[in-house]
Amino acid sequence: MRFFFSFLTWVILGLAPLILPAHAATLSKEPALQENFYGVHISDNLSWIVGYYGTILHSANRGKTWEIQTSPTRRALFTVRFVSPLNGWITGSYGTVLRTRDGGKSWHPQPLNLAEHLFASHWLDESHGWLAGSRGMTIRTSDGGRSWSKNVVPGDFTFNAVTFASASRGWLAGEFGVIFQSSDGGKSWVKQKSPAEVSFDSGASQNLFSLLFTAPGNGYAFGLDGLVLNTKDGSRWDIVRQRESSHGLNATHHLFAAAEFNGRILAVGERGTLLQSDVDNANWRQAELQIPRLSLNAIAFGKDGFGLVVGNRGLVLRTEDGGKTWQRLKIITRTLENRQSAR
Repeated sequence: MRFFFSFLTWVILGLAPLILPAHAATLSKEPALQENFYGVHISDNLSWIVGYYGTILHSANRGKTWEIQTSPTRRALFTVRFVSPLNGWITGSYGTVLRTRDGGKSWHPQPLNLAEHLFASHWLDESHGWLAGSRGMTIRTSDGGRSWSKNVVPGDFTFNAVTFASASRGWLAGEFGVIFQSSDGGKSWVKQKSPAEVSFDSGASQNLFSLLFTAPGNGYAFGLDGLVLNTKDGSRWDIVRQRESSHGLNATHHLFAAAEFNGRILAVGERGTLLQSDVDNANWRQAELQIPRLSLNAIAFGKDGFGLVVGNRGLVLRTEDGGKTWQRLKIITRTLENRQSAR
């Protein structure tokens, strides 16, 4: 029964491709540009997208053109974070952790000896980073990845989100609606009272997929059925949006990721859900999008209103006005352009 609920999380996120067919080794080496994208990161005008089959895409001009960066793996990649223009990290399935020191020109696997799927990552600065994932696994570094410490949180939870407000204080969120807090940099974790938590024995399913802190004590958690939690001090969490009090077509669709820009919060999720709200949580509303009703898995903003949303089946949305309007991108990389012109 526990496996069913854990697997439900992967299915909701569109991660079924993790179960590869027996002939996977004979598949084409071309990145899966029409498969699912799971992670996006923007640093000023630079941006990266990662996804299924080890796909890593990079744009140096605010998403106008893209290039394929060489990936050392064919496993699904979930998060990408750059801590400086040259230094970046990627996490993925089956313990995959990749690092670059040259802006993504080359990515190198890190020998961390992990089997768990690493769904979440957070970097406070170039030195302090945390990763989290399945089977209660969390790992941390305070020296820029030269060394890592593992800590398995009791309860065998799958963690989908991790964030830190400082080098000492952080939070985890995930399966069954649980939220944990650390006050010692991730060395130990204490479960907080979560209004979304359900017990394993109840047979209910309530997952939290994303954490977003807009100030050291002011944070949000996003999850199943359009649920949104808020904390004002990092300790007490309250429901600010739930199925019973929400209206409209996207009221109960699951929320997978969120970002803040210019005093507004934007959350993305299944079936093309892209919600916006002011910081007072008074009015969650669906953005007007002319796109297929596919899952939107990640969102990020850079400077001057530039933002990206990525989702299933190669879906990428781009904004230049802070999320007021969105346009769908058709990514044709330089590599593919050259190949097509040669045919």
